[in-house]
Amino acid sequence: MTSSIKKGKEVAVKIEDLAFGAQGIARVDDFVIFVDRAIPGQTVQVRIQKKKKKHAQARILRVLEHSPLEQEPECVHFGACGGCSLQHMVYEEQLAAKERQVIDSLRRLGKLEHFITEPILPSPDPFYYRNKMEFSFSRKRWLSPQEIESGVKGLQDDGLFLGLHAKGFFDKVINVHDCKLLAPITNDIVETTRKFALQSGLPAYSTLDHSGFFRFLIIRHCKNTSDLMVNLVTHDHDTHIAQAFRRLMTDRFPQITSLINSTTQSWASVAFSEEEYLLAGKSTVLEKLDSLSFEISSNSFFQTNTRQAKQLYDLVLEYADLTGQENVYDLYCGAGSISLYVSGHARKVIGFEAVEQAVQDAERNSLRNDIHNCEFFAGDLRDRLNDTAKVIEQYGTPDVMIIDPPRSGMHPKTVQAILALNPDRIVHVSCNPTTLARDLAVLCQEQYKLVRVRPVDMFPHTAHVEVIALLEKV
Repeated sequence: MTSSIKKGKEVAVKIEDLAFGAQGIARVDDFVIFVDRAIPGQTVQVRIQKKKKKHAQARILRVLEHSPLEQEPECVHFGACGGCSLQHMVYEEQLAAKERQVIDSLRRLGKLEHFITEPILPSPDPFYYRNKMEFSFSRKRWLSPQEIESGVKGLQDDGLFLGLHAKGFFDKVINVHDCKLLAPITNDIVETTRKFALQSGLPAYSTLDHSGFFRFLIIRHCKNTSDLMVNLVTHDHDTHIAQAFRRLMTDRFPQITSLINSTTQSWASVAFSEEEYLLAGKSTVLEKLDSLSFEISSNSFFQTNTRQAKQLYDLVLEYADLTGQENVYDLYCGAGSISLYVSGHARKVIGFEAVEQAVQDAERNSLRNDIHNCEFFAGDLRDRLNDTAKVIEQYGTPDVMIIDPPRSGMHPKTVQAILALNPDRIVHVSCNPTTLARDLAVLCQEQYKLVRVRPVDMFPHTAHVEVIALLEKV
């Protein structure tokens, strides 16, 4: 009976499937229990952490029976890090689970039916696939259960640590030494920066009291060029610290083509530069997709998995079915990568992006690639698309619209503006199946129908999955 499921209770359960977010699904008398870090086929002893009306959350105490889908994780930080939560699951089974999650979200949350689901597209590289990583400074280090049991306590507070956030903690980081997502040189850069910050005597920034100096270390390593950007984000600019960091990094890592010290005084824990000081090299890095090259600045969005992005953009082209005569709107265009990629197949492409620096990158990338049928405009889409008649007068009626919003999905006003603009086809790229289902449910109420969907694995071993969807007028 579900009345026996209470907070703190221990129970043995069989994991049946994997939910979105990489949580195992178990049932006790048809009552659903979500188990963190569990995978289908396991029998696990768990402790109930939270109980709600329709489900409970639990954590594994021990594995009683292993699953045939299990594998040994490659990363030494697995289990503590909030990133690669599926490394202990065979990659082909990760793909199958993500495909099921996408279909379930669209049908259960979006109430969408009668669409074609195409097989998930695997990533060409299961490891070392990322071109960008953000590492956080913190005064607190995550301690393993073994460290806690052995009495290691003083290292957790009033220190300086650099790495990735421990799962479930906003203020504790794992001192990462061997991340397998970005190029191996990244680990040396992180280690060197950590030692530099410690020797400086300046503290890590804390969002608890909003004091401190060191905030983030952002590294971009381009896959199809040799460009490497290292961006040390601090609360303030200290000329002495910046120049010492420049001397150290240029001497130790001559591969660096862009060395930056950025500052932000935002209270939010977001690695976004407000001011930028170029210490060495160029202010941008260069990445290539097919025959196109892209200049990427510190704040610009660019698809994180370069090789998979090429395959994703090929799918965008396929779904858009352009003849060369269409007026294309590209919403949330970032540095213009999709806009420029499809430009050779369209009459005109209009890109919209909220980040001014990204728009400047897009314009530079257009000139760099000798492309003259793309225009880019900065502004929040809620405001930019609000007056439909003015938008059409200024930019022309969209025949095809490409949408690639952030994980939170689109603002309701933007969804309504899209309906008012009424393009013939919509190609929707999403990194969150749940917000995709929410937005498509509105778009497909009357004007559009969902025709095709294909999941794309941009982030192997993580809970994330990209989705591309084609909508056509009813």
